[in-house]
Amino acid sequence: MTEPKNPPKAKTAITLPQEVLDQLKEREAAGQIASVSGHIQSLLQREQESTEVDAVLSRLFPGDRPGPEHEEWAAKALGITGGTEQSSAA
Repeated sequence: MTEPKNPPKAKTAITLPQEVLDQLKEREAAGQIASVSGHIQSLLQREQESTEVDAVLSRLFPGDRPGPEHEEWAAKALGITGGTEQSSAA
């Protein structure tokens, strides 16, 4: 089943600290983000995708996250060379 390219949209109101809203509006005015609502939608989409990836990783590696050997294999498989050492905040 394929998802519609432009799913229907609905409006809602959210409450943000004034300084956060001001920063978002400044970024919008500077052209760094297309719109405040679009930016929030993008962040929510990324959060959902991250949750889905975490679920897959949990199924593939029950109990533990992938270790350094898995990360090294993935880096080689993806053709990533050098600078593959990243801190894992997860």
